[in-house]
Amino acid sequence: MANQKRKPLNDELAKSFVFGQQPEPTTESNSSKTTSKKTKNLIEKLEAPAREPTIRLTVDLAESVHKKLSLLAARTGKKKAEIVRLLLDEALEDVKE
Repeated sequence: MANQKRKPLNDELAKSFVFGQQPEPTTESNSSKTTSKKTKNLIEKLEAPAREPTIRLTVDLAESVHKKLSLLAARTGKKKAEIVRLLLDEALEDVKE
């Protein structure tokens, strides 16, 4: 195994590692500008769309209802909260804001 020197940890490299910031290039060629734009477009597409803020709600359920909800969640592989949200969306579909 060859001895390899480590890169010195300068401010730009530290920002990249700690904060995930890309170091600012000092000189850019035309091809790197194109690649940078493609990368930004790809990242924008992969980011999740902005979600509506949520509010926590606590509901007391009968044991039998909770058991049925748990069974449905297990069968479908969905979280209980997802199922409840779906059911509430359907129930409140006709309610106008």
